[in-house]
Amino acid sequence: MPVNALTNSFILGATAGGVEWGTTIVTIITFIILLALLKKFAWGPLKEVMDKRERDINKDIDEAEEAKLNAQKLEEENKKTLKETQDEVHHILEDARIQARKQHEDIIKDAHERANGMLETAQSEIKSEKERALADINNQVSELSVLIASKVLQKEISEQDQKDLVDKYLKEAGDK
Repeated sequence: MPVNALTNSFILGATAGGVEWGTTIVTIITFIILLALLKKFAWGPLKEVMDKRERDINKDIDEAEEAKLNAQKLEEENKKTLKETQDEVHHILEDARIQARKQHEDIIKDAHERANGMLETAQSEIKSEKERALADINNQVSELSVLIASKVLQKEISEQDQKDLVDKYLKEAGDK
């Protein structure tokens, strides 16, 4: 047999005397049984493991996407909270500035009112002292008039003596 014919007969399962159909059928049946057993015990569990692994990976991907969305949501909430906090701090600082300005104005107003009150008190004291001084002067003038009148009555004096006497007593009253 040539080499080519030997190779063909070996591949087809043929022998030199012809094809053995019984062996071929047994081989095909064995192959089918082997395929069935492989499907049941190897490919089935292997496919189950692969499907489970695929489901787990898909679940992990979904969880990762959900975690990413939650992280983005938390980031947005944090930004919003930070903005609100900054706005609140700005508002508090602005209120503090306004309150400080108002207190400053109130303090200045109170100081002016106290100063004006002190000025009014001082002016009223000056006025009172002036009135007392005028009253004292009037009393002294009255006393001098009485004194002059009593001296005039004791002695008759000339008109020139009377003027000199009045000037003298007025000068004495001015020195007091």
